[in-house]
Amino acid sequence: MSEPGSPAVPKAHLNHGRLLILLAALLWSLAGIFIKFLDLHPLTIVFYRSLFAALVFMPFLKRADFCLGTSLITSALSYTAAISAFVAANKLTTAANAIVLQYTAPIFVFLFARFALGEKISRLNGFALAMSMSGVGVIAFDSAGAPAMAGILTALLSGVFFAVYMVNLRKAEDVNPIYLTWINNIACALLLLPFVGSRLALHDHQGWILAVMGAVQLGTPYFLFSKGLQTVSLQEASLIALIEPVLNPLWVALAVGEIPSMATFAGGGMILTALGVRYLWPLCGKSVPAA
Repeated sequence: MSEPGSPAVPKAHLNHGRLLILLAALLWSLAGIFIKFLDLHPLTIVFYRSLFAALVFMPFLKRADFCLGTSLITSALSYTAAISAFVAANKLTTAANAIVLQYTAPIFVFLFARFALGEKISRLNGFALAMSMSGVGVIAFDSAGAPAMAGILTALLSGVFFAVYMVNLRKAEDVNPIYLTWINNIACALLLLPFVGSRLALHDHQGWILAVMGAVQLGTPYFLFSKGLQTVSLQEASLIALIEPVLNPLWVALAVGEIPSMATFAGGGMILTALGVRYLWPLCGKSVPAA
């Protein structure tokens, strides 16, 4: 089998895969608008969004896919913690801060791989790590002592938990992606149910928004992304997905007039530039410098 994104993949199939990943990133970027328009507790939003996403994937499940193990439990717990922290961050700070700081997840992956798995950090990853952490510092310094600081820390926590989720994917690589997405979301809904039992009441328009959010903004893009990865390399897919933290605050600014601060532009620009260089460098045929 050819490696995804290799020259052996027909160009038409490769371009189709790129389009699927681009569409996934576009749909993911709408999260901020939905969250800002929902006057609900963050955990209630996460509960219903995951519930509807799980319902979307249920018809595609096969009996042979069902399994359970340590990697799936870790996946469900880290996924639940990550998306809960992300939604909460959107309520506590700007959408720009929340999504940009969530994209520090690849940086924490480098650190976890170094300290948990004993892997060396290459010079390229080290550059991305240093520049991204500097960007985080710019955003955090601007919010020090302000109410938004709680959102900054929560968004960073989201990045940490997503990094745990991403590292754990190595142990769950043999699990059907559709089943993995379904079990993550159904587990998320079940785990949060005891905490949202008194907050489940919805107005009609809230129910419709959450249904669209779960099915279209969360469920569908996960399916598109998994299909796109069949022909596109993970590095290129990660680069294409960087359109999400660019568009997310743009949609929120257009919809509710929330304008990011100059510190967010500066720090966010540093983070996205670092990740862009990290993923674009190998795609340009450059070898990754050793540590």
